[in-house]
Amino acid sequence: MTTYIAVADSPRLGGSLFAMASAAKPAAPVGKRAKVGVKTPCGDLLLDLDLDQPLFTIVEYVCQEVGITEPDLYAIKYDGSEVYIFDANRQDIRNGDMLQLVRMPMNRNEVIEKLSSGTPDEKAEALQALLILAADPDSAVKFIAREGHKSIVSWIEVGVYKGNLLCRAIQCLQGLIDQGLVTWEIFSNKCLSRILKETNSANGTEWNNVEVFLSALECVVTSNPAAYETVFMGMPWERYAVLMQEGSVVVMRNCIMLLNALFAQGSPGNRDALKNAISNWKIKSVVWTRLKNYGQVDSELAHALHVFQAQMLGLYERLRNARVDTADLALNGKVDILLKLAQSGLKSDDARYKQLDFKRRLSVHHTAMGLEDVRVPLKNFAKPAGRLAIENLLYFADKYNLSFTTAIQENLFSSSEHMCPLVESSILLTELLCRVFRVGEPAGDEKTFLLMYFSHECFFEEVFSVCMLLVFKTWREMKASKTSIRKVFGIVNQQIVRALKLNPHCLDINSFRTTLSSLPYSEIVKQLQRENDERKASERQSRAVNQLRDSFRAEIISLVNENRINVLCKGSRFQKYGAKGNRIKDGYVFVKLSHNLKALHYGDCNATCDDVDIEELPESIVVSDIEMINTGASCPHARKAARQIVDLAFSIVICNDGQPLNLVAPNAKVLNRWLDGLNVLMGNAANSIEARGDMGILLDMEVRLRLLETEGIHIPETPPPIPPPPSNFDFSSRFFGSL
Repeated sequence: MTTYIAVADSPRLGGSLFAMASAAKPAAPVGKRAKVGVKTPCGDLLLDLDLDQPLFTIVEYVCQEVGITEPDLYAIKYDGSEVYIFDANRQDIRNGDMLQLVRMPMNRNEVIEKLSSGTPDEKAEALQALLILAADPDSAVKFIAREGHKSIVSWIEVGVYKGNLLCRAIQCLQGLIDQGLVTWEIFSNKCLSRILKETNSANGTEWNNVEVFLSALECVVTSNPAAYETVFMGMPWERYAVLMQEGSVVVMRNCIMLLNALFAQGSPGNRDALKNAISNWKIKSVVWTRLKNYGQVDSELAHALHVFQAQMLGLYERLRNARVDTADLALNGKVDILLKLAQSGLKSDDARYKQLDFKRRLSVHHTAMGLEDVRVPLKNFAKPAGRLAIENLLYFADKYNLSFTTAIQENLFSSSEHMCPLVESSILLTELLCRVFRVGEPAGDEKTFLLMYFSHECFFEEVFSVCMLLVFKTWREMKASKTSIRKVFGIVNQQIVRALKLNPHCLDINSFRTTLSSLPYSEIVKQLQRENDERKASERQSRAVNQLRDSFRAEIISLVNENRINVLCKGSRFQKYGAKGNRIKDGYVFVKLSHNLKALHYGDCNATCDDVDIEELPESIVVSDIEMINTGASCPHARKAARQIVDLAFSIVICNDGQPLNLVAPNAKVLNRWLDGLNVLMGNAANSIEARGDMGILLDMEVRLRLLETEGIHIPETPPPIPPPPSNFDFSSRFFGSL
């Protein structure tokens, strides 16, 4: 009897994948003997094996050495591994390998009989034996010749296998599929329905089974288009959301991979239905809730999330490329809603509005929207991405109505030259965001995703709204005119791209908004100028200069850190806010770091004090008791506050559920310096934009000072060669003679 078998851990089914050991080792020369150690139930051996002998002969020889009389019931595998030795890979054995003699669960001739009519324990043993035997090509061929695979499928269909047995049965079929002997089409619709039913009824003690069920469904959907409708219609969405929320990380990953397969193979109608199901059952919110507590995710989950994000964002491609039909009544109705929202924002009691004549009042909302064609307003959207821009603008006008109407009022009373064209801006911004977030591009092999994407059900529309506010802000800062709109969007593009690069792991859209607010037009200009100067300087710099810069980088970082600590030691006055984010009149708190850097002292003060003696501050927080620093909406006193308060809020959280110190900085500069100082106290890096800027400026100044005396001297890319030593060291001086 020949028993060549191999089993290895599977990244897909979470149980077993049949793999040949030849993938792990190069082939040994034919005729080579191998001196190995073998662990057996009767003791350990050191043997010299002839690798040219058939595997059964080798197994028989090992059994004889320890007195085992039934060698046909035993197999050999690598010690500490589930990779078995069989005839096809026995030549891979090397000198010094540790092997193990193990008893097979049952004789291969008993497998099919026990699979069909055995007791539950015997069926489990038979499936375990089949897991091993299926890795042997000869055994797999014989099993299929006896239509054993069809028997397993039929037993799954009638419910013979459930729970753990069903899991092993699927793994056995997976083994045969991996051998290339059968395909995923062997899973019939009744079989898939049974797997879906088991997935729906699984409980928290069966996550390993669920991992296998979900992975099998994903493989079937990917490989067998005929089975798509069965899986799609049988998806238990309510249970699916629970699995993602309560299941293991692998269960969540396999859920996402199954969703990705359904998206990739589905029709446009199916994709829309999937999108609605994901929205209805808050699937993205479930993923976000779990991901935000993870430090890092494994590469497979990261890739699955990347594909999910790409496919969901790809749904906007249809609207992006849709043609705007000016005769479309529904679209005209949406534009009319926009115009009504714009008109409702105009205050009829405004003195400037009263001064307008009747004709001007009729067209004022068209002008404020930046409409060029007043007779047919929809024509203004008849541009690339215009159809999607209508939806985005409607969302913005509805969810951010105050900001929308404020922009309309500013346009109304601005000169026509400096009026921000709202419609054109929305189209340009929509196209810009499609490029930045790669809408419509197929998912690649990347393992990157945006955590903030999962934080909001309407991510694209929400980001559009946040960035629309950024457009208005940048427009005002640049004092732009209609002729410079492309320049404005060049800056906006820089702001968005740099914000994503500066904070690639934004927790949510509020965090992204905060990062954007730290990159005003003036900061972008400074960064562009600095990068331009650095680019020019790098053209003149040699490797030696870069090495010089790196040599005192740590010193500069230490200097900036010391500066931030000094800011804390000097102390600052903060306005008090209530639990609902309301400002407390004449309420201020002064916070100061002790000179020994051991404690933060704080206490009430008046509105005019610039400094308070540390002895006058009654409350204190020991630095070693600080657990973390929360910012923005994560702070309890900022959850219901206005946006400008949220952007400046931070909380010092104390260990053991101590009372946190909730503060609101007077401006972004104070906020950044205090966050930097607190991070340094806690042993972290000062990573604010201001800290990085200070480090860059100091590094540049230090390099220039160090190189003042080298002006005009060419510094080569590589150091000059060291000359050879002299023939002797008998030095002589005309003043002192021989030395």
